[in-house]
Amino acid sequence: MDSNFRKHFRKLAAVGVYVVTLSVMLSSCIPSPLAVDDIEQLKPKMVVSTQLAPSGSLIVLITKSIGALDAGRGSDPQELISQIAIDSALVQLKHDGTIDVLPNLGNGLYGNVNLILVPGQYYELVVNTKELGEVSAITQLKQQVPFASVNATLYNSAYDSLAQVNYSLQDPQGPNWYMINVQKYSQANDIASYLNPRVFTRLVRDSIYDGKIVQEEFKVLFRKFSKGDTVAVFLSNISEEYYGFLKARNDRRYHLSAFASEPLNFNSNVKGGLGYFNLHTPDARIFVLE
Repeated sequence: MDSNFRKHFRKLAAVGVYVVTLSVMLSSCIPSPLAVDDIEQLKPKMVVSTQLAPSGSLIVLITKSIGALDAGRGSDPQELISQIAIDSALVQLKHDGTIDVLPNLGNGLYGNVNLILVPGQYYELVVNTKELGEVSAITQLKQQVPFASVNATLYNSAYDSLAQVNYSLQDPQGPNWYMINVQKYSQANDIASYLNPRVFTRLVRDSIYDGKIVQEEFKVLFRKFSKGDTVAVFLSNISEEYYGFLKARNDRRYHLSAFASEPLNFNSNVKGGLGYFNLHTPDARIFVLE
C-alpha cells in the first residue's frame, strides 16, 4: 500500500479522530468478572464502527465481539486490539451503482481519502469475512452543522479542575440532533489512549431551538484537567436513530473493553452484526487550556 496513504491515516489517528471513533461508536458493555464456571460463550459477531473525518476521509473499524470472561478492566489494550481486530475483511462502500473498496490499513482499520460523498445521499457499507460472514448497513450522510463559536477553558473549583466548554451553533429548520465530544489528547498517542472510552459526549436535540441559535455552557465532569492540556471539541449533526443509540450507551457505565464484549440491548443498524454505521462530518476545534 502507498506509504503516504498509511501516513495520512496514522496522522488522523494521532489527532484524535480514531479516539472518538472507538469511544462513541461501538455497541457493547462487559460486566465485571464472574466467579463461576461453565458459562456458555456467545458466538462472536462482527462489530462495525465508522467515522468521517473533517477532511472527508472515511475510516471504518472492523472488530469481533468477545465473551464477558475474555476481557475485563485489567486487559492489556494492545493485546485486546490484536485479539479483536479483523484484518482480512473485504470492505465496500456502495452508492448509486458505484462500489469503492476500502484498503486495509492494519489493526482492523479500513479507509479511503479519495471518496467524494454528497450530503443527503444514502450509502451502503458491506463487509465480508471468511470467519464471520457478511454484514451490511445503510445510512444517510448528514449535512455538516459547524460551530458558530466555541471555546474551551480550565475551570478550577475547590475540589477539582475541569474543562469548561461554551459554544453556539445556528440550528437549521426542522428536527436536528447533535453530538458534542470533548477529548483530552495523550502525548504518547499509544493504543491505550485510542481505546480509552473516557471521551466526554454531550447529546443535544433542537426541540426548543428549532431554527434558532443554540447556545450553552457545560463542564466536562469526571475527568481531570490541568493548565496546558490540549483538548479537542467536536460537533456532529447526527441522525435521530444514532442519537438514540448513543443515549442508550451514555446511560450505562462502561470501560475500555466495552466495545468488544457480549452485546446488551443497544439498537444497531448493522444487519447480521453489531455497532453502528453512520456518516457525519464533525467540526473539530483544538484548544490549549488556560
